[in-house]
Amino acid sequence: MAGMHALHKIIANRTRPSLAKVSPGEFVEIEPDVFGVIVGVNASDVKRLAADLEELGIDRIPLRDRIYAVADHASPAPTVAIAGAQKAFREFFKAHGIRTFDGGAGVSHLVLCEEGLVRPGMLGIAIDSHAPTMGAIGMYACSLGGGRLTLYAIGRYVIEVPKVTLVRVTGTLPPGVAGRDASLYVNGKLGQRGAYNHAVEFAGSFIESLSMDMRFTFTNMGTEMGAVASYIQPDRTTLEWVRQRTSEPFTVFETDADYVYDTVHEVDVSGIGPQIAVPHAPDDVRPVDEVAGRKVDQAYIGSCASGRLEDMAETARVLKGRKVHPDVRLIVTPGSREVLKAATELGYIQVMHEANAIVTSANCGACPGLHGGILGPGDVAITSITRNFEGRMGPGGEIYLASPATVAASAIAGCITNPLAA
Repeated sequence: MAGMHALHKIIANRTRPSLAKVSPGEFVEIEPDVFGVIVGVNASDVKRLAADLEELGIDRIPLRDRIYAVADHASPAPTVAIAGAQKAFREFFKAHGIRTFDGGAGVSHLVLCEEGLVRPGMLGIAIDSHAPTMGAIGMYACSLGGGRLTLYAIGRYVIEVPKVTLVRVTGTLPPGVAGRDASLYVNGKLGQRGAYNHAVEFAGSFIESLSMDMRFTFTNMGTEMGAVASYIQPDRTTLEWVRQRTSEPFTVFETDADYVYDTVHEVDVSGIGPQIAVPHAPDDVRPVDEVAGRKVDQAYIGSCASGRLEDMAETARVLKGRKVHPDVRLIVTPGSREVLKAATELGYIQVMHEANAIVTSANCGACPGLHGGILGPGDVAITSITRNFEGRMGPGGEIYLASPATVAASAIAGCITNPLAA
């Protein structure tokens, strides 16, 4: 009998009724360890949810102790309508005893990891397409693909056990080239369907050398490859990071030696330079030099892809002693309050202020195109957000994806610039 992948063992551990083994293609009912939800922006959503639960006779949500709500989209509220919706959501969560994080806590899947609410070996479902980011700590994390009513009502959900694609990344980056550059390069090699409907495991000597900040960047990118979940096998780096945040027990599952991956990709990042994804696809990736000189109106650093402390450090390094071009708006939105506090204590935020950057509270910001730096028609933006689909940051905008260092260097120059040449 063929062996199992660690992700399949995690799924089997949460099946109800419990199964000793699961196989790709099976549909199984699971009870998640954590259900991450968003303080929404549409009041009709929460009204419908409350009405559905009432119709079903459910007044006590079974997962209430495992549900965590985070106000990360459009927070603080930019319109009266969104403010009303968020108020209704908060009242619903409070009435049902669901813990709700305030609007400055940060992006939901980063907050859940930093707070130690998710841990290696867990299975989590979240209402956000980039929930697979949490796989950096060695858990199965997927976004909610259908209705959420079954999770609220009975605490169960049906998922399809995915095949697993292995992406083995090797090599060493030249000085000044960042982990985000490598993730863009990998995305360009595999494309938007490179792990379509699969789970994707990132491994190899390069991944093993990464900090946790950059591991989150890689697992975040799995979504842009079509993956339902991303995963990095826990090692000493992972365990040290997790144990700084929780004393709760957890289980590290290992992939069996005889497990056969559905697909294996080998990517060597040795010698690559700064990378950039051009409009309107996150996998249309090229060396920055190919589009250098393109005038930009806005530079934006943040999101769950590149809003970590290491990203703030890179931004401050490039900005130190310099000023943002007068024709450019540079907006920096840290991914979480933990990042914002640390960046403040280390002096990074002061450097940004002195460079005339706009620093916001921690949230999703302009990434989902709701507030905090929406583009006007014809605006050109260089940014470190998750994706650059047409209209992502506002209708008629043009989005280039790059590392924080490239974004900062471009903000100073007023046009797309290779940070190694700046």
